[in-house]
Amino acid sequence: MTEAGDRQRIQRLQAALDCQASAPTRTWWENYLEGAIGFRGAGIAVIRRELAAWREAEGIDGWPAGRQRALALRLFEEPLAEDKLAGVLFLQYYLYDRLPWRELLADYRSLFARELIFDWNTCDWFCVRVLGPTIASRGLPCARAIAAWRRAGYLWQARASLVPFVKVIGEERYHPLIETTAATLIARQERFAKTAVGWVLRDLSRPAKPRVERFVQRHLADFSVEALRNATKYFPPAERKDWLARLTSAPGKTGA
Repeated sequence: MTEAGDRQRIQRLQAALDCQASAPTRTWWENYLEGAIGFRGAGIAVIRRELAAWREAEGIDGWPAGRQRALALRLFEEPLAEDKLAGVLFLQYYLYDRLPWRELLADYRSLFARELIFDWNTCDWFCVRVLGPTIASRGLPCARAIAAWRRAGYLWQARASLVPFVKVIGEERYHPLIETTAATLIARQERFAKTAVGWVLRDLSRPAKPRVERFVQRHLADFSVEALRNATKYFPPAERKDWLARLTSAPGKTGA
C-alpha cells in the first residue's frame, strides 16, 4: 500500500468523475461559490455512485478501517470540490462510526490545520454528513470536543464547531452547548462565523424559541442583518420585522 499506489487509485476515481462532469454544472457551482473553490461539474449523486463503484473495483471494501481512513483523508488534499466531497462521502457512508471518535477528531483537526477545507460548501457538507452523525452516535463527550473548536483561529474549523449541531437540534441536552458555541461565533467579525449562528438558531427556534429569543436579545449588537434574518426565519412575521428593525436602527448597521 504505497503512496504512489494511492495516487494512482485517486487518479482513477478522478478520471471516472471527469467522464461524468458537466460544464454548465461546473460554471453554476463556481459562480455560486464566487470562485472560492474549483469544480469539475459532477453532482453529489454522481460522486456517491462513482465512489461506490471505485471502492468495489479497487477492493477497498476489504481493507482495514484504518487504511481506508488514510485514503479517505487523502482525497481532501486534492484541489477540486468533488474530490473533497468524495472524501466526505467516504467518511459518511463507510467509516465515521467504525473507528474511535477521538482518533477521528484528531484527523479532522489536521484537515483544518492544513487548510484543506477552505470554503463554506465543503465545510458544511463535512459538518452535516460527518461531524453531525458523529455527535449523534457518540454523544455529549464528542459534542463537547467538537464545540471546543469554537476557539480556533481558523474560520472554517470555528464554523465546524457549531454547524454539526443541526443534526441533533431536537435534543435538549445539546442546547446549552449550542448556545455557548454560538455566543463565541457571533462575536467574530467574519461573515461565515455569523451565518453559522443564524443557520443553527433558525433550526433551534422550532424546539426552543424562547432560548433563541433570549440569545438574540443578549447578542443583538453582534449580529449581521444576514444572520439575524436567518435566525428569525421561523418567527411570526411581526416579531421578525421588529427584531430586524431594532438591529438596523442601531449605529453602524445597514440592511446588508
